[in-house]
Amino acid sequence: MNILFLSTENPYPPVGGHHIRTYNVLKILAQKHKIYFVGFAQTKAELIYIENLRELCETVDIFLIPKTGFNLQFLSQVSKNLFSRLPLTAQRFLVVDAKEKIKELLSRNRINLVHIDMLALAEYVECTNNIPATLTNHNVEFLRLYRWMKMEGSLLKKTYLFYQYLKLKSFEKKMCPLFEHCIVVSEDDRQHLQGLCDIDNFIIIPNGVDICYFKPSSEKVRKNHLVWVGGMAGPYNSDAVDFFLDRVWPVVRDEIPEVTIDFIGKKPTQKLQKKASVDHNIKILGFIDDVRPLVQSASVFVAPIRSGSGTKIKVLNAMAQAKAVVATTVAAEGIEVVDGEDILLADDPTEFARKIIYLLRNRELAMTIGQKARSLIENKYSWEVIAEKIFDTYQVYQRN
Repeated sequence: MNILFLSTENPYPPVGGHHIRTYNVLKILAQKHKIYFVGFAQTKAELIYIENLRELCETVDIFLIPKTGFNLQFLSQVSKNLFSRLPLTAQRFLVVDAKEKIKELLSRNRINLVHIDMLALAEYVECTNNIPATLTNHNVEFLRLYRWMKMEGSLLKKTYLFYQYLKLKSFEKKMCPLFEHCIVVSEDDRQHLQGLCDIDNFIIIPNGVDICYFKPSSEKVRKNHLVWVGGMAGPYNSDAVDFFLDRVWPVVRDEIPEVTIDFIGKKPTQKLQKKASVDHNIKILGFIDDVRPLVQSASVFVAPIRSGSGTKIKVLNAMAQAKAVVATTVAAEGIEVVDGEDILLADDPTEFARKIIYLLRNRELAMTIGQKARSLIENKYSWEVIAEKIFDTYQVYQRN
């Protein structure tokens, strides 16, 4: 089967939740099908990884879009979007040359299916000439933005986010019914989107883990040691880190003065940098290419995420390493965990702290929870298990 695969980014290298899922789905599909890839990049530096994609794809085309942040091109895009029906997240990916390339690929190749890998690219379904198309929803985007808006302190930013939220919700409601199937990562996400769109074309294909790569090791566990994994540039992770430092860490530190924590990930928040400068039990390690030894050496993996949606791959990876995880319900959303069995859950900061303390003082319990977490991942979230679901879902298009 010939598949036209549209992605907001080049998913190589597969670092970070979005890239990990997209790259692994691409790799799975390439085992049995021919892939024609169209993607986007914000900088020319990202183009160096095109050759890695060419190992999987028949053709690879990447189009540059303005880089997000404080620059003239992006600010111009933001101002123009104020008068557009589209949410900014969709408008910024509309590139005339990309539309022309998609039409060219469809005319030159017998494409059986168009795989659109993010809601932000859903407008391109209009170019597909009635060829069957699927949409992968990595998150419930309107819900993700709503949670961010609720947390935002600035009235100006909150007003802007509310405006974008209304447009995004309308866009999501309009676009999902245009696809043969909409793929979601969890039952929670399916229920949210089905309630919004009032359609029944949603299929659950969870996020996965490479269980041969992420596995328990003989690495010595450091007593009373915590670990956080995740870049802190975005609003969801930065909020999680600051929430942890303000509301959770002081309670744990008062109870267990020798407790330590490593923060792994790019762009630490200002609050984290300030705290680490005066509290030497806090270490900022930045981006680490291979986090496995550092996660394995931790007594407890923390995921105090309060916003966003979708399944958090960082949590799946930690569970695959048989780590005891303390998480919020948002961080564990979409994973079929049982509180007290294979994870500990808490949304209240004091309760979150108490559960960390409980595990640090009960190492046997932490080991048991970690072992059960590993079993859950092996049975339901390995890429081998998920590959079968992907092939089963896409088989119908091969017959057509």
